[in-house]
Amino acid sequence: MGDTPRRDVQAYVGATVIDATGAPPRPDQTLVVRDRTIVAVGPASQVPIPCGALVHDVRGKYVIPGLTDMHVHSESETDDPRHFASLYVANGITAVREMWGRPRLHRIRRMIESGQLLGPRMTIASPLLDGEPALWSDVPDSPIVTISSPQQARRAVPEAIDGGADFIKVYSRLGPEAYRAVLAESHLRGITVAGHRSDHVPFLEQIESGQRSFEHLFGGIWPAASSDVDRLEAAMARIETTPEFHLGSWLKQVSRVEWDALASYSSTRAASIFERMVAADVAYTPTLAVHAVIDHPESVDADDPRMGYMVPGTPESWDFLQTQIYCGGGRSEEEVGRHRALHGWRLATVAAMDEAGVRLLAGTDCVGPGLFPGFSLHVELELLVAAGLTPMRALQCATLEPARFLGREQLAGTVEQGRLADLVILDADPLDDIRNTRSIDAVVVDGRHVAQPERQELLAAARRIAGGVQ
Repeated sequence: MGDTPRRDVQAYVGATVIDATGAPPRPDQTLVVRDRTIVAVGPASQVPIPCGALVHDVRGKYVIPGLTDMHVHSESETDDPRHFASLYVANGITAVREMWGRPRLHRIRRMIESGQLLGPRMTIASPLLDGEPALWSDVPDSPIVTISSPQQARRAVPEAIDGGADFIKVYSRLGPEAYRAVLAESHLRGITVAGHRSDHVPFLEQIESGQRSFEHLFGGIWPAASSDVDRLEAAMARIETTPEFHLGSWLKQVSRVEWDALASYSSTRAASIFERMVAADVAYTPTLAVHAVIDHPESVDADDPRMGYMVPGTPESWDFLQTQIYCGGGRSEEEVGRHRALHGWRLATVAAMDEAGVRLLAGTDCVGPGLFPGFSLHVELELLVAAGLTPMRALQCATLEPARFLGREQLAGTVEQGRLADLVILDADPLDDIRNTRSIDAVVVDGRHVAQPERQELLAAARRIAGGVQ
């Protein structure tokens, strides 16, 4: 009996540890996990293996922190929460920030925390707080709170807190007085605000307002960085809300303002904006993966093998969303060319923000067209590197920076003693090629070791669940 390995103590022996602190990789390390916590990590010659520990030989492999997707929408046409949870874990995603609060997400989180379901740690937003008409008002049963007055704003915040929200999600059409009331009430109640920028409030004011993170690279930075800022921010505020107004018509109008703004873009003004973001400790989640699809809708492949993890009918629904929402009913040849150019500007803007020291967070905006839960975070990392970040900085955007943003830097985000045991074990070096984050051998979630056979079963289960939906 004394020789039986203890499942609550595990030793990972021989790997190269990339701890995500920015330190160089450390080869031939031993990492000891007791229950849910890393209790030792160091050279194999110096870290003893506890008696009876379950030993994992990981020589030739690379250990990184578990990955975080900081912008997801875990919606599914299946009723089985294993669908999304399995895809996240199988892809090394050990934490997610849910950007649209729904009661079902809170039930799923309780299942994960109680051990009923293997899944990532979840940080869950409030329902969307938007102006009137809201951008998603044409979608039935969407959890949206439309706000047209400061009084409504002040009621919406405590109601969201009572509903279990971890933070308040603000959206694009909030009017100036409502937006300011949301920020004031949230500050009073000690809850974080994140989300879109308001079309109706100058971006520099929003940076100073206390909103902690901004999502996506549309509508905000370029008008504010223009030498013609007053006219362009006024153009954002004047976006036309016709009877057919919805996200698609909004996106089409925003792209016109963006294109106009680039003609008078000032790198000096942009640098000043980034400096103010750093000073205000404001983070940015560029979601390059979704912009790649919006700017290049032809890149979505209906024959992508990952379609097997999505429910039947996904290609048709994605085609509708691309045509009617992303492309606003269709694009002229001129608009197609503009979007190709805009995507290059988005990459360049991310590079400039990183160089200025802006805190960047990796997020995907799953599960829209061309985006696959879990899988697409690896695409986001590749796009961050394509924008000019080093592989280490891109990796930090999905590990260290989310932990810092969420106030968990003493618990998560790095491979260090005292941190929670959320780990990804890779077959190849991600600092040599960021695409190697896909080469997953095993995942450790809250101390639970998910070896390759179980990982493959998670993927197979997600495929079966998706295929079983009629």
